[in-house]
Order: sequence, then C-alpha cells, then structure tokens
Amino acid sequence: MSQPSPLRRFIAEESESLMRTLRLYLYRAGLARAETTMDSAASELLNDVVAEALMHENRFRTDGQPRAWLLGIAGNLIRRRQVDHAKRMRREPLVRDLYGPDSDDLSDDDLFDRVAELANAIDDDEPGAEGRIRDMLRPLPPADQEVIWLAVIQGLDGDAVGRALGIKPATARVRLHRALHRLRQHLQQEVAHD
Repeated sequence: MSQPSPLRRFIAEESESLMRTLRLYLYRAGLARAETTMDSAASELLNDVVAEALMHENRFRTDGQPRAWLLGIAGNLIRRRQVDHAKRMRREPLVRDLYGPDSDDLSDDDLFDRVAELANAIDDDEPGAEGRIRDMLRPLPPADQEVIWLAVIQGLDGDAVGRALGIKPATARVRLHRALHRLRQHLQQEVAHD
C-alpha cells in the first residue's frame, strides 16, 4: 500500500487547524457572522479548498509548505465569493426592498394595475385617458412624472429610460422606484381620504 502524499497527510492531520484559520478568513471577509453560519461556511470552504487542492495536486511542490498553499487557495476562493456576493447585492431592488413593510398597503401589483389600466386606455384611444393619467401624476414632481410616463405608460425598459433621460440605466431604475414610491404614497392618501 502506497503512502499518502505530504499534501494529503497534512490535510488529514491539520483539518481542525485549517478550519479555525478559515473561520477567521471568512469573518474578516464579512462572508459569515453567526457562529452556526460561520461553522458551516468554514466547513464548506474547507471542502472546496481540499477539492481544488487535490484537483491540482500535481502543482504542489513536495518541498513547499502545504499550509501556505492551501490558504492561498482559500484566499482565491474567498475573493471569488466576495465578487459573487457583490454582484448579488447590486441586483435591481424591488420597491418593497427600498421602502420596507410600512408601504405594503398598496401592493406593487395594485399600483401597476392602476397605472396599466390608464396606459391601456391610451393604447385603445379612449377619450380623456391621457388627461386622467396626467391628473394622477400631477401631485408628483415633474421628474417623477417623466420617469413614470416613460417606463410605465410608454413601456420603456431601464436602458431606454436612461437614454431618454440622459442618465445611466441604474440611475433611471432607482429614480423610477422612488417615483413609484411617491405615487404609492399619494394614492394611499387619496384612498384614506375617501
């Protein structure tokens, strides 16, 4: 029976020590906070490090330091996870993400249904439809009226709204969310007074 390689022997003997170090790496990287989350994240990272190391075991120099090599792999994996996490956090926010549970009285669907009904009336050439939409939007600042008109009434996507307004698409999306929030507040006040 052949002897395990120095790398495999180190992994078997030092896995608990590696786990402690990986917990610290994850904590510093901000990828896990709670103790139970930290333990499972460190265990998962250790598994990924070992899998990566064994996949590229032929690159490990037998005179090298296994701990340094394994922690280098861990560092690369953590950086990838940080990039993935940052990408997920840059997703387009939903209106409810921006404004929390207090604004749930009029749901996104209800808000869009009300505006879409009026937009359909314009598409159907219904007399006075455009005026009714303008009346509904009138309490909002002109910039809000414009972004809602472009996105909801004209049906432009974020890129097209950004081009029409001369701003970045992400900025246009944020403006639209804020404008819709203000419209929601106005409509809720209207319903409360009825």
